[in-house]
Amino acid sequence: MIDSTLLKALHWNTELSAGLTEKLLSIAQLKTQLKASEMDGATIAHQGASFVVQGTVTICLQTPNLKTVNNIVMGKGDWFGNYDSRNSSYTPFFISGIDEVTLIHFSNFDLHRLAQENVEIYKWFHSLSLESKTKWLQSQLMMSENKLKRVVYLLLELAAHIPLLRGETPKVSISQQQISQITGIARQRVNEVIKQLEKEQLLQIKRSCIYLTDLTGLGHKLDKVDLSLRDPRLMIDL
Repeated sequence: MIDSTLLKALHWNTELSAGLTEKLLSIAQLKTQLKASEMDGATIAHQGASFVVQGTVTICLQTPNLKTVNNIVMGKGDWFGNYDSRNSSYTPFFISGIDEVTLIHFSNFDLHRLAQENVEIYKWFHSLSLESKTKWLQSQLMMSENKLKRVVYLLLELAAHIPLLRGETPKVSISQQQISQITGIARQRVNEVIKQLEKEQLLQIKRSCIYLTDLTGLGHKLDKVDLSLRDPRLMIDL
């Protein structure tokens, strides 16, 4: 059972009966301060539903040959997971942690046990799938753009999910190797994009972090991109 402070932070995305809510809370598991290295490729993406209390992760969809075909960013207040009860040797999702993450996790074993007792839980499953739908669709649109725009979009999505303190240069704790894995762009091509953006003084690499020195300038790189489904620039004070 999670404590009252975390309970206030948790939201279900849809109205649930008091009985089901109580049962869900009874199976909730708190996973604290998971470092990026602990999250990378974590199987938790396929083990149930997770609520992000703190931190940022990317959820990536890949083909059986491990090629990334889609990715989204999830941060504080977001849900992710796979609550499909079918066993499969192919696990299509992998997680990449950006910073320390705290989760409230609901395991598939417990969720499927509750589903046998109360079909209302499928209403909750449905609401979780709808929450991330726009992110997935916009990300799919971005896969048709060139490598520079895809990298910039990822950086702005990450910026939209981290606290931005007025007067401080936003920074993202992400490596070029992570960007390559998340976007599916070759490491060498990611390096070329980062160097170009650094040359234009839109960002700066320092101590395994990317400092977004000119958010407005980065935002303009997406001016001609179709962001009708989701525009991360609207969530940042540019």
